[in-house]
Amino acid sequence: MNMTLESVTGAAGLLRQHPVLWSVGLVMGALAVLNLVIPIYGGAFYTEPLALLQVLVTPFLAGGVYGTIRAENFSVGEFVQSGKTYYFRILLPALVIFFAVILTIILLAIPLALIGAGAAATMAPLLLGVILSIAFFTFFYDTVAVFEETGVFESIRRSIEFVMNNLGSVLVFYLTNIVVFAVLGFLALFAWTALLLEKLEPLTTMSPDELQAVMPEDLLALIGTEGIWITAIVYAVVIVLFSVFLYAYKASFFRNHAGVSQMQQGEYDEKGRWYKY
Repeated sequence: MNMTLESVTGAAGLLRQHPVLWSVGLVMGALAVLNLVIPIYGGAFYTEPLALLQVLVTPFLAGGVYGTIRAENFSVGEFVQSGKTYYFRILLPALVIFFAVILTIILLAIPLALIGAGAAATMAPLLLGVILSIAFFTFFYDTVAVFEETGVFESIRRSIEFVMNNLGSVLVFYLTNIVVFAVLGFLALFAWTALLLEKLEPLTTMSPDELQAVMPEDLLALIGTEGIWITAIVYAVVIVLFSVFLYAYKASFFRNHAGVSQMQQGEYDEKGRWYKY
């Protein structure tokens, strides 16, 4: 628990002292605005290219953040160099995990479809549970790839091993992120409501049945263009703050726990290879 709290304060210190680490949040925030605004204005055609752009950009940003923290060199040059160096070390395991999730869904969907629609609906929580389990154990693949410079499958294997060796701390890690995101979401909702109070006032006169009948397009028409941009900005602020916290916290958490975990589980040989007991 002490190391988990130390990871939080360590992440806060990194963000306070090194502005370059905010790059990941600023880019994610900009993409979030585009993903929200462009479909509203009829640019649904660009939704998939934007999603692909985010997938392609994220490994570079993650590599830049983790690489600068690992090297303790927080210059822009180091950020760019780390992003390029670790780009495929992060992207390729992510693709393997993605296809593993797709394969799992297919393997579970086939027997469920044969059983029948009723059984499929009943087993839907199981399908979600399997997907979440994969994400739970492989979440640290990118930090492993950078801090330990591992290959594609070794990054995934080490992430699973790291989670299993630090299960209690990892649960606290996930809980901390959930709490931070919930707090940011609550503050954002409060700010959004305060900024659009006059535009949202007609909703206060509606009955419960009328409120249930309100569609997203009705809400957009109610807040207007100004309200849409206010919504996008508030949403972007949440994404920026949560993204920079998540990446800095994740790096600090892994750095604080990985060394202890390995010291307890094995040893290096004369060639620098790691063997667990």
